This record gives sequence, C-alpha cells and structure tokens, in this order.
Amino acid sequence: MNCNTIIFDLFGTLVDDFVTSAGEMNGELAAALQAPFEPFKQHWRDTAEMRTLGVFQTVEASLEYVCEMMGIPLVAERLNQAVEIRLRYVRHALEPRPGSVATLAGVKRAGYRVGLLSNCSIEIPILWPETAFFSLIENPIFSSRELLKKPDARIYHLACRRLGVSPEQCLYVADGENFELTAAAKAGLHPILVRNAAQDVSRDLHREAQEWQGAMITELPEILEFTKRQSKGPK
Repeated sequence: MNCNTIIFDLFGTLVDDFVTSAGEMNGELAAALQAPFEPFKQHWRDTAEMRTLGVFQTVEASLEYVCEMMGIPLVAERLNQAVEIRLRYVRHALEPRPGSVATLAGVKRAGYRVGLLSNCSIEIPILWPETAFFSLIENPIFSSRELLKKPDARIYHLACRRLGVSPEQCLYVADGENFELTAAAKAGLHPILVRNAAQDVSRDLHREAQEWQGAMITELPEILEFTKRQSKGPK
C-alpha cells in the first residue's frame, strides 16, 4: 500500500452521530412552526433522503416543503426562527470528537493530503467554514452539494478527482454506515473502519461495522500509527 491521501467520513468519525439530540430539535422546530409534533417529526424524517441528495439547497426550502406537505401556513417570522433552531443544533453536531482535530493536523504534518466525504444535508456545507475542520481539509465533498451520496461509486471517484489523486492512493476512514467501506474498496480506495466505543453497532446503518473483516482502528488517533505501520511515509 502506497497512499499519500486520507479521506475521512464526517459523522461517527470526526464528529458524533447526529442522533441523540434529534428528538429535542424536532420538538423545537415543530413548536416554532406551530405544527403538531408527531406529524412534523414523521414528515421531517421522510425528507431525510431528499435532504441528503440536495433536493433542498437552503434550510428554508426543506422546512417550507414540510410545512406545505402538512398544510401549515408559512409565516416568515416562524420560518426564520425554525432556521435558527436547525442551524444551532447542526453547529453543535459539528463539534469535533476528542482527538479528531489533532489527528487531522498530525496526518497533514506527516505529509498526507486530507479530504472529506460526507452524506449530509445542506446545513453542513453552509456551516463548514465555521468549523475547526475548515483549514485542515482540502476540497471536502458533501452529498447535498454534489447530488450524489455514498455508497455510489461516483462520489468516491469525485472526491479523488477533486484532490488530484487516484483511488489507489487514498485511505478511506469511516465508521461503516450504509456499507460505505465496501463501496470504497470497490471504487479502488483502501478502507479502514473506525470501530469506536460510542458507535451503536446494533443499528442497521452500522451493520457493516459488525461484519467488517478488513483494516480497523478503535479510535481515530490510531490512524497515525496505522499509517506508520503500513509504509515508511507517503510517496
């Protein structure tokens, strides 16, 4: 293996999965929009795939769509409040996991290119410049901007092209959601599972993590030692 680039997943890898506060956020959104909670929660959940694939290119558009589906009157003040609530929760979700910023800085010092490939809604690229990752990651790829999502092979190839490297030169480090590691391998990258203690491997989304037989680390900072073991350094 002769890799000079590491592409990281975002949720469950650099930051925690965005699940623990979702119920609380949905309650605040429903209250701001004066929508009944349970129907709102279901409609919002039903738009998850659309949001990930970039159907909505603003936060407002996703909330407006749900309101229209529910027959809720669109009131500018309520909508603005809901947008701020959503952005507040996403900002919190983008706080780095312990060791993630230091790990990115460490692999960069070791001479590796550092990329990102994330399935996410439009809030993530909107808020990205505010994050601690912004200066550490080159050409991040967000599904909602590219209208593609993992495990589609095209988004892996796009990430490599944007970085100016071939798939064979790239490690792909992720928590194994939606069989992203298997897809990365098929696309020609070298996948590594992060099987961290916070991961809920009982979730169907993380079934790949339970079955994975390939390269694995238990905490993100271990990637530094992994790269040292695999080679004498990037070429």
